[in-house]
Amino acid sequence: MRVFRTLLYLVLLFPLVGAAAEPVRINIAWEYVDFTQPMKLYEVKGRPRLWQMESVKSLADAPVGAPITESSFLIEPGEEKRFVLVLHNDSDETKYFFAAPHTAAPSAYALGFMFKCLCINKAYTVGPRETWYRVVKFKLFDGFVGKELTLTHGVIGIDEERARAFANEEGFREF
Repeated sequence: MRVFRTLLYLVLLFPLVGAAAEPVRINIAWEYVDFTQPMKLYEVKGRPRLWQMESVKSLADAPVGAPITESSFLIEPGEEKRFVLVLHNDSDETKYFFAAPHTAAPSAYALGFMFKCLCINKAYTVGPRETWYRVVKFKLFDGFVGKELTLTHGVIGIDEERARAFANEEGFREF
């Protein structure tokens, strides 16, 4: 009888243990307020550090590879992905913005991921005709439930005075 129970447990548990994790579709979306330049996603080129950020004259000067089409990618539970957020200022004026904290949809899938992004109580600046970038990381933990998750940030345009008040490293401090 013990052998039978042991075999039954193995038969029932084997599909759970041996099953490969299914990829999850991650969509990164943006809602713009007083800001018209679109945020785009690119694969990382080279080995830039997490949160590396700069405003450069040309996209060729940024650590970017291929564009991530439709701001969407597949990732399996237990994996992480670094990518680059890119914003090109095609105007003759300096632009200032910040990112409101991201929301997850559906909210029932908000458990089991980490996104080290740009919503950290900091204002950003991109000069005229320059391209701003930031290296970010998304991690999907084992045990994540769901097949698709959309993370939406608000990108809010602000004036220079407000940007100066939140441009320092205070956004990185833990409270």
